[in-house]
Amino acid sequence: MNVREQLVHGSGYCICTIDNIQLFEKLRDSFVNSVEITTQKIEDIGSLRKSLLNMSLAEINRARVSLLKLNHISEMMVESCADLVETLCGVELFIQRRANIIFNIPGNEKLRIWSHYEITSGISPFTYGIWAPFHDLDDDGGVYFLDQKSSIDIMKREEDTGQVNGPTVLGMNETPKPIRLKFGQVVVFNPFVLHGNVAFNSQFSRIGCSVRFQSCKNPLLQKNSDYLKYYRLA
Repeated sequence: MNVREQLVHGSGYCICTIDNIQLFEKLRDSFVNSVEITTQKIEDIGSLRKSLLNMSLAEINRARVSLLKLNHISEMMVESCADLVETLCGVELFIQRRANIIFNIPGNEKLRIWSHYEITSGISPFTYGIWAPFHDLDDDGGVYFLDQKSSIDIMKREEDTGQVNGPTVLGMNETPKPIRLKFGQVVVFNPFVLHGNVAFNSQFSRIGCSVRFQSCKNPLLQKNSDYLKYYRLA
């Protein structure tokens, strides 16, 4: 089953290899060099992951704000995965104006990403997401994805009770095991699969980047041109 078939008719997500690893390394290094942390000198992604462990939520938020000067991450993400993106959507795209760089801290429930569907936040059904860590993920600190059939079954059960992202989604008793990835791997997923992350224990924080994209030939929903912008793959 090819990537498109897997995303549309299969599990709704799959793991792929980043096409241009040199560009993705440049993206990661640009992030490391731009994030502002006063507690420790940041030399590489490993020292940053350790430094985050001892920072308060306010300090982490200040570090996030310092990343607002990075206005090229979305382009670098889609160009890093250009073959994959073109296979799914062609070369003329709408891409997220600002990619998300996500920090997750072990043992800190306040930074947990709860189960959610992209579609419930106004994302077009024609949009795909790609998510990649800036380092190896060899523990359970990664993101989990529920397969498409199970996700839609939960969505339908909630619809029958007039809820959206209600207790059925937020209070799932069992969640899939988080995906383990090597640096250079990416998860691509459609907007109908439930995903999130669980609290985890580790000697390092987790840092990843995600961006959303779709063909410019398809319509947008609430996430319109304020959220997305036109982009043509090189």
